[in-house]
Amino acid sequence: PMEPPRQLIVSHIGADFDAFASMVAARHLYPEAALFFPGSRQATVRKLEATGALEPLGLVEVRQRQIDPAVIERIVLVDVRQRDRIGAVAEWLSRYPEIEVHVFDHHASTDEDVPATSGRIDPTVGSTATILTELLRERGITPSPLEATLLLLGLYDDTGSLTYATTHPRDLEAAAELLQQGGDLAMVRRYAAGLLDAERLDVLHALAQGLEVHRLCGHRVGIAVVDLPEYVEEVAPLVSRTVEIFELPLLFALFGMGQGGHGGSAEGKILLVARGDAPGVDLGRLLARFADGGGHRTAASGKLSGTLLEARERLIEALERELPPAARARDLMIPPSVVIPADATIAVAKQKLLAGRVNAAPLLDPEGRAVGAVTRQLLDAALQHGLGARTATLAAEGLAWIGPEESADEAGRKMLDRHPRFLLVGDPADGHPLGVISRMQVLRHLGAHLGDPRGQGVGGEAGLAGLEAAALGANGEGGHVARRHARELAELFANRLPNEDRERLDSAAALSRSHGVAVYVVGGFVRDLFLGRETRDLDLVVAGDGPRFAQELASALGAVCHVHEQFLTAVVEGEGWTLDVASARSEFYRAPAALPEVAGSALRQDLFRRDFTVNAMAIQLGPEGPPTLFDPFGGRRDLAARTLRTLHSLSFLDDPTRALRGVRLERRLSFALAPETVRSIEMALGEGAFDRLSGSRMREELNLLLAEPAIAVGGLERLAELGVLGTIEPRLVLDRERRRLADGLRARLIESAAALDWARLEEPSGFAPRPSTSFLLTLAEELDRAGRERLADRLALAGEERRILVERVALLAEIRNTIDRGGVRASEVDATLAGSSDEELLLLFARSGEIGRAWVRRYLVELAPFALAIRGGDLVAAGVAPGPAIGRALEATRRARLDGHLNEGGELAFALAAAGVERSEG
Repeated sequence: PMEPPRQLIVSHIGADFDAFASMVAARHLYPEAALFFPGSRQATVRKLEATGALEPLGLVEVRQRQIDPAVIERIVLVDVRQRDRIGAVAEWLSRYPEIEVHVFDHHASTDEDVPATSGRIDPTVGSTATILTELLRERGITPSPLEATLLLLGLYDDTGSLTYATTHPRDLEAAAELLQQGGDLAMVRRYAAGLLDAERLDVLHALAQGLEVHRLCGHRVGIAVVDLPEYVEEVAPLVSRTVEIFELPLLFALFGMGQGGHGGSAEGKILLVARGDAPGVDLGRLLARFADGGGHRTAASGKLSGTLLEARERLIEALERELPPAARARDLMIPPSVVIPADATIAVAKQKLLAGRVNAAPLLDPEGRAVGAVTRQLLDAALQHGLGARTATLAAEGLAWIGPEESADEAGRKMLDRHPRFLLVGDPADGHPLGVISRMQVLRHLGAHLGDPRGQGVGGEAGLAGLEAAALGANGEGGHVARRHARELAELFANRLPNEDRERLDSAAALSRSHGVAVYVVGGFVRDLFLGRETRDLDLVVAGDGPRFAQELASALGAVCHVHEQFLTAVVEGEGWTLDVASARSEFYRAPAALPEVAGSALRQDLFRRDFTVNAMAIQLGPEGPPTLFDPFGGRRDLAARTLRTLHSLSFLDDPTRALRGVRLERRLSFALAPETVRSIEMALGEGAFDRLSGSRMREELNLLLAEPAIAVGGLERLAELGVLGTIEPRLVLDRERRRLADGLRARLIESAAALDWARLEEPSGFAPRPSTSFLLTLAEELDRAGRERLADRLALAGEERRILVERVALLAEIRNTIDRGGVRASEVDATLAGSSDEELLLLFARSGEIGRAWVRRYLVELAPFALAIRGGDLVAAGVAPGPAIGRALEATRRARLDGHLNEGGELAFALAAAGVERSEG
């Protein structure tokens, strides 16, 4: 039995040719040391050993049972220094810290490294064989031809035959030196060139079949999941081969070996092999952080636990968290080609954009601070509104900023969030831009990092459509999060839609597939679906002939279809339900507050015509794939922020009623108008857009707000706060300057709301006051006759509605005095209230005291419905000549009955007496 060795030459578990050859070469530096392998050697190394070709080297290997760690004085680590890759040696070093450790390694450092007392560590070269070749030269030692061949095998194996990105010129110099020393390239080709047997060809095929390409943190990343029936050695070279075949910057391959069942249903240890070369990415450090692994910058391996599917999800999550950005905003920014002074007119700004051949530019104040952005589209719209002489800030949009150190992917997200024409790079608090990032810059970045598994990128000329297509990647989604969103939509459809709505949408989707035409459900439906609210509207947009699609859908649903050719729309109507169908269209406004003119357009343009971003989302139902969200203006993000934001700064010039709609949604959904949206309302007020709005459109939108008692009071206050209520009637203000008036009007509005609650609870027969009219009468109470007439004119009221507002409101105070005093007779109340509209009665109930409210309640429940048992025919039969006397007699009898002066049996006698006829008894 040999004495326990005092010096050991050691490498990592699963020693490859670089590790094996470096151990052999290290014998020249440490002739007293014994070779010790703490684990197995790679199959190709064992294959070479089995040929007997290495016998001339006289290699002597010690086994662990022959080692007494207490007597070890020195351990020489080659091609490794991580504790978790040297097996039992790590435990010996911990137990006996006095052992010298000499390290020769080309891997980058990690937190798990063993502290070295001597040696040479150089991560700049591609293999440890290069380091040992240089050391032998420095010591004047010439390796034998067989040792030179081994070192050449190690060098070629770790540098991919001198082709990996980690290859250094010193590796080539070492290879040339080893060839001069007798290195055999035929043996290198046989054992290091990666010739594939049938088993490894099958694994390579499985890698190609299981490959998915994701965009993570801006990088194009391959992820392959391979479920092998049994353990296969040396799969790492196959991962390298896959990287080369598909030209991938990064590839992470998960191997489940012998876990049982396709998809990795059984739990176990999963091998993770990473290969690739991406700027700023160190695969060794990366895998050391989350995969119990390590390696160097371009090659690493590790282990994950669980099933393959679980490991894949954890891998993607870890990469999204750990990968550094492929580029930052400062890498994408360019100087702005055109800037426009903030005091330039709209006409001049348009000329500058045309001269600069750009579609958008920032507005800069005299100090160089950015104050807004203008686009040709909005400038054209402003010119169409006759605003060419106004300053360009009138048509300016808000700015989108990004910090210079933020990732390029964040730039993509911001571009896709609200589709700004450009991003300003810098600090918005400072206001001075360092540069701009255009859509084209983002597309070029995407084109350099996106592609299919065969390496085909997205061209820079893809335009906005290309940016939309890259949205999944820019959000770190690849196919991973996209599928998650598809599952989310499927769950929402399944769990939140009534069966009848789901059946109608399924029919629309089936029709979409059969005709190959894109169909979307849009607007409030999508908004309410995400909010978990009951959906009130079901609107479809068809990328084609909407009316024709509606007719076929109606036929499929057994419904009827009403087509409106002028507006390219149709209504599908069934029993108790309707469904609106429109062709994808855009709207053109010839003048502020005018009705739109309609022309066919793509979906994005169709959504751009809508009022708020939360209403400008669509879900594609067909013709292919699961339901897909289309959100070009950031509606989903505004939903999460509970914000109402217009799609452009001239929105309220185009349609001022959007302000009333915004207040209605703000109150109903408990959202808030975005600050820039409030500024746009103020701008539209200053331009007189609300004054040009027709009375009928103003009345229609105001009625929708007032028709919801729960939000009417707050909505009117908000309209007053925004200045919109004053455009309906100048005296209808709820501001601090008129606090007393404001408080009084607010109190009366609240009383009206309470009265409506009473009406809904008690439900007097036939009593159905319209909330909108009730609140309008409440507002009119505050005005004199001239003011009421102005209000009626402004809202284009006519007929009975106008008469009640202008004339009857003035009588309500007198009526209230009558019913509020004590001692009034029922017949007097009946006569006073007869002919009053439901809304007037509600107003009287809201304003009266306890006595008056009791009389209104009694009038509705008892007096108004009361009818005599006798009729005029009874009087004629008793001898009363037909004529006015009959009516007077019946009315007198009714008053007597209401006041309790007679009962039903005395009605005829009383009526005949009132008519001047004495009833005979026989």
